[in-house]
Amino acid sequence: MRLYETVFILKPDLTEEETQSWIQRILQVLEQNKGELIRLDEWGLTKLAYRIRKFQKGYYVYAVFQADYACVKEMDRHFKMLEPFLRHIIVKLDERELEKHKQAQLTKEQKAQEALKAAEAAEEAASAVEEEKSEAAVEEKPEEKPEEVKEEGTEGESEEKSEEKPAEEVSA
Repeated sequence: MRLYETVFILKPDLTEEETQSWIQRILQVLEQNKGELIRLDEWGLTKLAYRIRKFQKGYYVYAVFQADYACVKEMDRHFKMLEPFLRHIIVKLDERELEKHKQAQLTKEQKAQEALKAAEAAEEAASAVEEEKSEAAVEEKPEEKPEEVKEEGTEGESEEKSEEKPAEEVSA
């Protein structure tokens, strides 16, 4: 088996699910023909250098795989036959490139795991902050009620004083 890389461009008007299903369809062709996927990078929606079938953007996907020529020929047939694929290219790589791509895929997976751990830690911190806020809010509520009562009491006293003052003024 030889080492190949491919870049293909999907139509930009596909939904996320449709895009993923077309990518999976190509990967199934690879698996059915006993090919081995080494690396898969979705570059996403990017502006094209020139219009292709009246589209100015396309969804780029990059893949590195090992396969026989028959598998490559079948993948090429699918790319040409299926409408969502705007362009594609399949290039044979030197075998020395294999280790580099395997290492890049491992690095990508490690970064994804680190990002997942960081997201989990951030969620835990956010939930802890929310719990502290809710506990603080519960503690503050009983304190606020007596203050309101005191304010009412001071208002009542000020009313009594105001009532007394006019009475004193009348007697004087």
